[in-house]
Amino acid sequence: MKSNEILQREVQEAIKFEPLLHAAEIGVIVKGAIVTLTGNVDSLVKKTEALHATKKIKGVAAIVDEIQVIIEKSSAVSDQHIAEQLVSNFKENHIVPKGSVVITVEKGWVTLEGILPWNYQRDIAQELVENQVGIRGVINNIKLKRELFDQVEKELLEKALQRHWAFDMDEINIQVAGATVQLSGTVGSLFQKEEAERIAYKTPGVIKVVNHLKVNLEQPYLC
Repeated sequence: MKSNEILQREVQEAIKFEPLLHAAEIGVIVKGAIVTLTGNVDSLVKKTEALHATKKIKGVAAIVDEIQVIIEKSSAVSDQHIAEQLVSNFKENHIVPKGSVVITVEKGWVTLEGILPWNYQRDIAQELVENQVGIRGVINNIKLKRELFDQVEKELLEKALQRHWAFDMDEINIQVAGATVQLSGTVGSLFQKEEAERIAYKTPGVIKVVNHLKVNLEQPYLC
């Protein structure tokens, strides 16, 4: 297991490597493999990048997000302007079905609601918001619906995970109940845990993933 000092240094270096971020903006505190990120940034995109960079570090068991998105008055955007821009963004996007997402804006926070067929569409909907100037945070309440599949084919998900370089299938257990997939077992990083969930959501018919994968800090990181 890596020491707190080593983990702190690796997270700091990963943050420095991200072109959008300045190391001075983000504080990194590590205790017992739990990383706390602190500081103020001027956009939600920067906060998201800092979190993504940290999740990819081997040995990080959990992240405490204390990064604040602070938008200066000179750069502030009204909720009306944000809403108008987001409506335009969704109209121009050809992946998220038109009229499927309801947008609510309150004090720079955006809530997304609606029903979509696929998880990748839900992810894209969130990206459309995160990349917009003036956003302080996103609450993604979009649900998924099942369209053509009565039962998820477990074999499809197993093969998808087997094809991925990051996974040892001897360490992962998959259970299927209707349109719900439950993942359990161990992986070597938070990145692997989230990647397994992302792949599960891409499996035809899946509308819910229960991710019980645990990060084993002693497990070698596959590469």
